Amino acid sequence: MQNQRYALQKNLNIYWTVIDTVSDRKALVNGFVMDMLTADEAEELVNTLNRAESHAILAPAQREHHDRRRQ
Repeated sequence: MQNQRYALQKNLNIYWTVIDTVSDRKALVNGFVMDMLTADEAEELVNTLNRAESHAILAPAQREHHDRRRQ
């Protein structure tokens, strides 16, 4: 299994932060820092971001495969 780009980090209190493991910084979504999230919010966001990242990585390869089949 490949490493996931986004991960959870527990704060000192009851909240969570989503970390971008590539930059080792708090993740940004539409200019907003993904910090001070509940456990449920953070887990859902990490799953969504990693799924989107996976699709972004696979999409060019899938397009190339599709283009080859059409030739």
